[in-house]
Amino acid sequence: MKFSINGISQFVRWHRRGVGLLALCVALIAGLGAALRPQTDPIALVVAARPLSPGATLAADDLAVIMVTDTQVPDGAFSDPKEVVGRPLVIGLTKGTPITTAVLTADALADHDAGEVLVPFRVRDDDVAGLLRVGDRLTIVTASPEGVTTTVAEHLRVARLPSSGGGGLMSSSSSSGALIVVAASQSVAQQVAGVSDQWLGVIIE
Repeated sequence: MKFSINGISQFVRWHRRGVGLLALCVALIAGLGAALRPQTDPIALVVAARPLSPGATLAADDLAVIMVTDTQVPDGAFSDPKEVVGRPLVIGLTKGTPITTAVLTADALADHDAGEVLVPFRVRDDDVAGLLRVGDRLTIVTASPEGVTTTVAEHLRVARLPSSGGGGLMSSSSSSGALIVVAASQSVAQQVAGVSDQWLGVIIE
């Protein structure tokens, strides 16, 4: 069977026209679909207004609200800063990171229904606080000049840790050691408070 050069050229030209027409139809249909797709209203998303340290208790000026699309909202996000003010962070956050249930401690600072109260104490080495996270369990010990250690209290839950900012009661910049706040029963809190004038050590459970 013989094919002429002109016949082959004509076939290729018609074939290209058909492909081009098909591509144009697809583009028109896609554009029309995008135009007709319902536009969702922007959604408020609470984010960190500045870098935040682990264990920091969120204040209003720690938070900002940005507007995003529904596809940009992570699971467990918040739309109103009032929902998270007063709650402590499990991890540190960079500026602009969404505040979600995953970064907040599930425990309140103190479980008052269980009779818990808060008691602060200091450790000499600031770096010790850097090893801790809100929710960790600790054993607090004292050491005599002879090196004999005595257990003060066990299974205490860390409720709050020093903040990284300067100034304030919970600042980690204090020269007198790092201040740690734990939740404990009234009787155990009294034991810890009774030795708070001493340098205490912790064992992370």
